[in-house]
Amino acid sequence: MGVPNGPNPASLYGNFPDRKYVYDVFHLFYFPPEGTAKFFDYVDDNVDWQVTGQSRFSGHWYTKKDYYDATWGKINLLLADPGYKLETGEIIVDPTTGWSVVEMKTVDVKTKGGVTYNQHYSWHCRWDKNGKIVEAKAFLDLDHLEKVFGGEQSRQGLA
Repeated sequence: MGVPNGPNPASLYGNFPDRKYVYDVFHLFYFPPEGTAKFFDYVDDNVDWQVTGQSRFSGHWYTKKDYYDATWGKINLLLADPGYKLETGEIIVDPTTGWSVVEMKTVDVKTKGGVTYNQHYSWHCRWDKNGKIVEAKAFLDLDHLEKVFGGEQSRQGLA
């Protein structure tokens, strides 16, 4: 099965995304690394993105490039192929405000050192009427992330 194209923003007709649109965007994460790249086509260049918590992996970024470089760009160096594969779970969408809550879980993700990374996410995203994420807050188990990715960084001499 090839990587899906993702939804067409023109299908929104000036409305906020519905559940199917949000699902189709997040489902791209199931097809790394190409699907991950396509996912970021649906993120606004000036996104306001937070990874909550109090760890070195937490932060607040105000552009897609800064967020990607600080998170995905670094984490991808730690992962075995094919990379960060995520399965989309429950989705809640408020069609009047553009907010959605998306549950995701990792699928067969391992570090280059062979350590399994089982993670569970809740991303709260605000969409614009052009089908782009303009604000996001990511909630996850930062202690587990620190143990697995921090350990891999040390193993590779990157920490």
